[in-house]
Amino acid sequence: MARNQPINLDIPQKPRIHGHRGARGLYPENTLLSISSAARLGLDAVEIDVWVSRDDRLIVYHDPTLSPAITRDTNGLWVEEESPIRTFKAIDLSRYDVGRINPDSEYFARFPEQTPCDGQTIPSLEDVVNLLREMDANIEINIELKSTVNDASLSPPVEQYIEIATGEILNLGIADRAFVQSFDWRLPLGIKSRLPDIRIGLLSDQGSHYEYSGDAKRYPYPAPNPPEGYGRLDDLPGLVADLGANAWSPNFVDIDASLLAKAHQQGLEVCVWTVNRIQHMQDMMNLGVDIITTDYPDRLVDLRSCWTAQAGSG
Repeated sequence: MARNQPINLDIPQKPRIHGHRGARGLYPENTLLSISSAARLGLDAVEIDVWVSRDDRLIVYHDPTLSPAITRDTNGLWVEEESPIRTFKAIDLSRYDVGRINPDSEYFARFPEQTPCDGQTIPSLEDVVNLLREMDANIEINIELKSTVNDASLSPPVEQYIEIATGEILNLGIADRAFVQSFDWRLPLGIKSRLPDIRIGLLSDQGSHYEYSGDAKRYPYPAPNPPEGYGRLDDLPGLVADLGANAWSPNFVDIDASLLAKAHQQGLEVCVWTVNRIQHMQDMMNLGVDIITTDYPDRLVDLRSCWTAQAGSG
């Protein structure tokens, strides 16, 4: 892909912006502060990760276990034991402080601009929904359902997970504003079978850092038995469309003009992740993707505003 190119003013529509884990580059990830700050930027959606607690609540947290890199106990000490989210009740998880990154962790160097805010705790999906309603923030909620294919102790069985997530979406009244995604495609597909009008995206990553065990090939479908012919990047747009999803959500490094065209020809939107550098944001805008997910939504909001101003004066 060409670098250092001006923004293409012939883009048919400006991309929608999803704040990754709220605004992870600016505030502690997946916290109510990060989510509210992202919403105030005028984004189209906030993206959050969820796991299932012991009492079957959807909990907003990225890792399957409490991370020593971001989590402190009620005594203010960094957790040492990486206890599974699934072993806690929601009320107990809400007592952990996730308001800053552990300065002794490798993770700390990745987000030097993140502003710490002690006292931010682990929220539930319900907390997020209530917050956005209190703010009167009419934006989409991009819910990534996290799961583990290889360890049944970290997430419920698939059918149970689908029922829990579907029930919570209905109980919270967010079916019309939820965009449900997962690398475990069974989860959003199962929810869509119960809620046909809900929007879902199927996540994929052809990079070496993501691989399901049980098969030598890397593919985004939770094996051991992926659909026939699966695993090749060129196959993904057609496969995602055939399965009935609304969007394909690839790692941004995996997308090019040919794959984007294939996805659009199949009637899919393309939601790329996680785009943090200005040049990469501009590349994705020039390419014409539909949705860009970023840890730095402030940067992308400014870039999109610049594009809009240029287009309006052209």
